[in-house]
Amino acid sequence: MRFEKYISLSLMLLFFSTLASAKIVFDSIRDGISGIYVMDDDGSNVKLLTDTHFPLSPSWSPDGKHIVFDRRDEPHNDHRHLFLMNADGSNIHRLTGPSDAYDDWHASFSPDGGSIIFFRLERKNNKNIPSVRLMNLESGKIKKISDLGVNQPTFSPDGKKIVFSPVVVIGKSGTDIWIMEADGGNPRELLPSPPQHLLVNRSYPRWSMDGRKLLYIESQYKRVEIDGDVDFIPQGFYYYIYDFTSRQSRRLNIPKDYRGGGIDWTDNDKSVVFSAVKIKLKEPLPRQHLVPYNTYKYHIASAKITRLTEHPGSDGAFDWISDDVLPVSAVDKKKVTWGMLKQ
Repeated sequence: MRFEKYISLSLMLLFFSTLASAKIVFDSIRDGISGIYVMDDDGSNVKLLTDTHFPLSPSWSPDGKHIVFDRRDEPHNDHRHLFLMNADGSNIHRLTGPSDAYDDWHASFSPDGGSIIFFRLERKNNKNIPSVRLMNLESGKIKKISDLGVNQPTFSPDGKKIVFSPVVVIGKSGTDIWIMEADGGNPRELLPSPPQHLLVNRSYPRWSMDGRKLLYIESQYKRVEIDGDVDFIPQGFYYYIYDFTSRQSRRLNIPKDYRGGGIDWTDNDKSVVFSAVKIKLKEPLPRQHLVPYNTYKYHIASAKITRLTEHPGSDGAFDWISDDVLPVSAVDKKKVTWGMLKQ
């Protein structure tokens, strides 16, 4: 009897630990199909959550119980709206739309989990009108907090600021990273202006857990004319950590020919996870339909790069969550973690 209890407890703990270790949610195109997946920090235990209607840009809720993402309304309808699902991919339901009058992208949760922030593009009088919106998940009410055109709007961990990219600045080349108050007030550039002789895109801003630092990618291109057509020749791709205290950016030792497709912190800010494809610099970009972006982990202290995925598809946007908040029960979602069980 005691042996049977021991076996049952061991199996239960193994089941709990497996559930609690899925920390990275990401979108990926594999076998020609776009889907949202979860995997462990080391790239193992990859699991497909949904591949319906081209889902993209997944983001964890703060308690790890839900994932918000955007997808098409129908297989051949390009209009995108927001959806919510459980952490295991079940119970998918709509948050916005369906509508041909607007599209919604790049949603993420507020720190308290009660709201989501996202980018909306409306069509009125043959014009595209951008805005940043905030939805209260309990009431379903949506309010506009900014008229800016943005990608990746994300709350700071204390909920006081929002960082976003890109914003096209009139009179400047490329895009930059901006910051504003939580109510949309005082929008401003965060970083020093990039070099003017290049087209510079700064993107994928990601807060550290303590809100003191910010990850981002800087892509540099040179504008050239080839046979009468304008082309942008890649000069380098750079991965930075911006420090809010010193107001300085520190470049990570990632090869500059790794063209980035998404980035986030992992290992409690000790490492970085990113998707990239190695390309030839100072040559036109490859024209193939699907470029094989795979996932890598960069350990900040040692500068060691570890490849996590290897497939002919394309990994995209990431969101990492600490296992301290991941639920271990698929039924009742109690806040019990594998770390607590080990103690």
